Order: sequence, then structure tokens, then C-alpha cells
Amino acid sequence: MSADLPHPQRQPRRRAVQSRRRGGRAAARRLGSNRDLFPVMGDMETVPRHGERRDLAPCNTLHFRPEGALVGDAAFFSRGEECHIFYLSNRLDTPPRLPRCQLDHAVSTDLLHWEGLPPALLPGDPGAPDDDGIGGPTIVQDGEAYQMFYAGTNPQVIYRARSDDLVAWEKDDPLKPVIAPDPRWYVPHDAPVEDPYLLTAWRDPFLFYDDAGEQYVMLTTARLNHGPLWERGCVAWTVSKDLKSWQVKPPLYSPGIGAALEVTEIFKMGERYYLVFCHGETNTTRYRIAERLEGPYRRPADDILLPNYMYAPRTAVMRGERYLIPWVADRIGGTDDYQPEWGGEGYAWGGALGTPQHIRTLPDGGIGLFYPQLVDRLAGEALLDPNLLAQTRAGRGVWKGVSGKLSASSDQGLARSMLATGGGDFILSCEVTVKRGAAAGLILRGSATGEAGYFLRLEPDAGVVALWRYPRPWVVSRPLAMKITPDLDYNRPMELKVLLHRHVLDTYLNDRLVISRAVHDYKEGRFGFFVEDAEAEFAALAASELRE
Repeated sequence: MSADLPHPQRQPRRRAVQSRRRGGRAAARRLGSNRDLFPVMGDMETVPRHGERRDLAPCNTLHFRPEGALVGDAAFFSRGEECHIFYLSNRLDTPPRLPRCQLDHAVSTDLLHWEGLPPALLPGDPGAPDDDGIGGPTIVQDGEAYQMFYAGTNPQVIYRARSDDLVAWEKDDPLKPVIAPDPRWYVPHDAPVEDPYLLTAWRDPFLFYDDAGEQYVMLTTARLNHGPLWERGCVAWTVSKDLKSWQVKPPLYSPGIGAALEVTEIFKMGERYYLVFCHGETNTTRYRIAERLEGPYRRPADDILLPNYMYAPRTAVMRGERYLIPWVADRIGGTDDYQPEWGGEGYAWGGALGTPQHIRTLPDGGIGLFYPQLVDRLAGEALLDPNLLAQTRAGRGVWKGVSGKLSASSDQGLARSMLATGGGDFILSCEVTVKRGAAAGLILRGSATGEAGYFLRLEPDAGVVALWRYPRPWVVSRPLAMKITPDLDYNRPMELKVLLHRHVLDTYLNDRLVISRAVHDYKEGRFGFFVEDAEAEFAALAASELRE
């Protein structure tokens, strides 16, 4: 398919956009919340307050968010010491959020501090091919200038814009499709379907140069033109020698595991190629491995990189290191246990920029996400040190603090011990050994008694690391996040790291990411420890304020 493609016909929008925007569907009714059913919170001593919606407030540090708007699907482009982010955005209206986005622009020199720049692209005027909104972009340098390829939203085809400085962009004039799905393999962009956005996918372009093939390669989210309707999602690829003439090829990867494999990307580390994509049905980010660009791509034993609602990540390269950065989905109700309807999660499309997770290769040839040491530059005043372990206040169990260590045991259920020190945004590390039993771990942003807060639970009997909000909801109770860790030896000292900034909580075990979750109810509180029918030891405690 070349730049001489005829302009496609627009499909009527017959129903609300779903797919990755499914979390933003309007709730027909709200069931009584757990606080209505079990109003224990008001009876507690020094319970952290919910406060204002800090997650919606503007932020230029780490979890970037522009004022009055949100961060959606993005593309990163490195130039010298700068990293530019081009991201879909619209205003903070009431969900569900319509897909008519503009493309905004910001720049950073460290992936920690972001400076907003003028919008890169706006939706076209009424009647223009892209008047329905701008879709996800990808950028490439072309000599002294730059080219951007971006998706239309209705119809889904690829358009182009150009810039001399990455700031001022001009769309092709006249604006015509550069690449569209080839009907030999893919559902045509003008197919008469009920939901054009989901069922005629040709979006999320990702462009890179293939040195071995001496060609540009563009990946797109696509759908096969055959097979079970909800299993047609595939990764399409299109090649070009000159960024002008394009050849659409048969699917690069078509596993039959979902309606669409979204926000795809390929990068090479060592001698292997890694294909990253979002799986809409589970709202997770997954990956595959291949020895050659052409594949075949195989599934690793643990293929999940990011959990649900840390969505649509792209990689950014900073000083030779690669980071995976998603957006953090907004919570419609602004609380941890909000349930708009049975089965509904209460999330919306888009939110704040997520934590830059460091990508490293594993001994088995896979990749993992690890603690980003660049975040240490945000560390401020010390909040905790090992000497405080001897100053905990315990109500149950056996607790003994000596020489920078805290030993704890309980054979009669849950026992906790709280520190007088607290914090809201912080970087924390602690060495934990669970010698036996059901669970042990940390309390974050806790109340004075430890009855309320976020409990980070290491559960050796179950083989999981889990994050719970206490008090746990009555009737319907489940962890906020959980990671299965079958090969972890809990009886050996483990380094637990927590990065908690605003509403984004990341947990690392022996430096590797195990939990990434948005939390809303508790904005600040005390630090504490707990054991539950277990014996554990805590040591090497340290925490610093995270500065904006």
C-alpha cells in the first residue's frame, strides 16, 4: 500500500468505544459501597483521610500529568539528552471518555521531570479525514527532519505529518492514508461491522529500522479477515525502503488469543527480539521472544510484564538503558473499592504517566522489569533507619527489636507493630525473612493502630506476594494486586522495595517488579509491620521522602 491510496469512507459509530476504553463505560447504577455495609472506618483511631483527588492533580515529576487533562497512549522519541513524549490527551470530562483526542507533547532529560510543550497535532476541522480524533503516533528521523505516522480513529488508517524541530508539525496536505490494511489478510478498514473501532483494527503504529533487512518496519494492531470473531487479533507489519512506498505483509504474529493485540512494539536486546503487546481481554501487557525478526515468536513461562490498568506502555531509552512506561488508569470513583456494577472495575481510559520500569534480560533468555535506579535522584529527607526497629509499638504477638533487626511471631492470628513515624510519598527498602507461617510484611500509610492501611503481604504457604487494603471489604474481599512467586525461597532474606508516589505504588522483590497498582483511599500514614500465624524478621530498614 502506498501514499496514493484513495481516501477511505468513514464508518458510522454504532456503539460506544470499548476495547481498552472498556473501563470507562458508564455505570447504570452504583451498588451500595462496602462502607455503607460495614461502616467501621469512622470508629477507628487516627484513620488517614481520603482527602482530595490528588491522582487528578497536575504533576511534572515522575508520574506526569498535565493540568486539567490526562495522559493516554504515547510514543517516546530520544534526541541527544532529551526524551520527547507524544501522548494522546483530552480534558478531564466525566467518563466514559470519548476517543476524540489531540496529540500533546512534553520533554524530559531524565524521565523524572517533564516540561510541557505546545500540542503536536489537533483533530482536523469538521469534514477532514481525522476530524474524529488523533490516534497513536510513532516518530522517525528522516535526514534533518522528522516524520510522524499516526492512526486515524474512524476510519482506522495511517496518516503522516512532518516537522523540522519536533515541535511544529504539519500534516500531509491533502491528508490521505499512507498505509491501510490489505484485505488479502486483514479486515478492511471500511468493513460494515457493528463496532468499527474494535472490529476493523489498524492502529497503534510502531516504526523502527531493521538493520539486517535494511528497511523500515512498521507494526500495527490488526485483525485477521477470517477465524472466530473474537480471536482475530494479530500483529501486522509493513516494510519500506524509503518511508514513501510501503508493502503490507502477512501477519507477523496471530496467536488467536483475543480480539486485538494492542500497542505493539519490537526491540532487540542481545541476540533476541522481544515483541511486547497489550492483551485487552485481561488488560495486561505481555511479551514474546524470537531469534529472528520474522519469528516465530514464542511465549515465555511468565509472559506478563505489567498487570491490569497499567496499560498501553511504550519503551523509552535514556542513557543507554531501556524503560517500559505505561499510563496509569484513572479510577472513576476515586476509591479503592468502588464498584459501579457487578463485574465492573470502575476504571477509565487514560490517566497519569506510569513509573519507568527498567527492562533487563533474564538468564533464561526472557526479560523482566526491575527497580529504576534513576528514581533515587528524587530521594529527599530520611524517614526511617534500622534503629527505629527497636521503637515499634505492638499489641499482640512476640516482638523483639535489637541491633537494627526486628523479630516477630504470632501463633494466634494477626499481630502488628506500628512506628510513630509516617509518610505519604517515599522510597522504602527493607530486608524480610519469613521463617514460617501464613503471612508477614509491611503496613504502608497506616493508621496509628494499624487497623487501616495498605498491607504488603508475603505469603509463603500460598506462594504469593499480595497487596491488600485494610480494613478488608465485607462480603466481597480480594487483594488489590497479587503476584504468584512459586520459585521464591521466603526463608532466606529478601530485599523488599516500595516506591509510593501520589496514587502509584510499585513493589520490588530482590529488585524485580512484583506489584504495580494505583491506590486511592490513604494519602499518608504510619509505617508498620505484621505477622499472621507466622514468624519473621525485618532488617536493613530505610526510607526517604520522595520529592517532587
